[in-house]
Amino acid sequence: MGPSMMLHVPVVVLTVPIREKEWEMLMRVEYVILLRQMAVVYRYLRYFYTNECIYDCKYCINRKSNDVPRASFTPNEVCKLTMEFYRRNYIEGLFLSSGILKSPDFTMGLVYETLWKLRNEHHFFGYIHVKAIPGASPEIIEKIGFLADRMSTNLELPTKESLKELAPNKSHKNMLMSMKQIQIGSGNLIPSSGDGYSL
Repeated sequence: MGPSMMLHVPVVVLTVPIREKEWEMLMRVEYVILLRQMAVVYRYLRYFYTNECIYDCKYCINRKSNDVPRASFTPNEVCKLTMEFYRRNYIEGLFLSSGILKSPDFTMGLVYETLWKLRNEHHFFGYIHVKAIPGASPEIIEKIGFLADRMSTNLELPTKESLKELAPNKSHKNMLMSMKQIQIGSGNLIPSSGDGYSL
C-alpha cells in the first residue's frame, strides 16, 4: 500500500474493564459509518492484548522501564468486542498480538483461552491471525495453531549482537525456534476433543 493509499483508522481508547459508556461510543452512528467506509480495505480488528511487558527492549514504547499507563484486556472482553463488531458485519476477523504479561507461557495461555472461547462458545468462524511469543512452549503454540487461521512471529532484529544490545532479555534462538515451529509444526500434539473447533 503506497503513501497515497494510507488508511486512517479510527482509534478508540478503552479503559479496562470496558465501561458501558465506551460500548455505547463504539456502536454510535458516526463511528459505524466510518467503519463501513473503511470496510472496503480494512476488515480486521487489531488488538494489543496488553501493553504490560516483562522485557525492557530499548526500541519499544511498552518496555518495562517506560513510564506509561498499563492496561490489559480479559479473554471475555476481547470476545465481547469482537462479536459486537462481527455480528454487525463491520469486520471479517481479528489480528491479536500482545506484550508479555508475567511470562510468554502465561500470556499465550490467555490468548489460547480467548481463541477457544471465540471459536467454541461464541461460534466465531471469522479469520484470526495471532502473533506467537518467542519463548512460549511448543505445546501452547501448537494448541493455538489449531484455533487460528494464521500465526506469525516477529524477527525483532537481524543479528544476535543487535538483539543483545537492544533487547537483552530476548533470545535469538527462541525466535528462530518459534518461527520454525509455525512454518512446519512440531507434529507432537494431536488435538483433543476440546481443542480446535468444528463447523
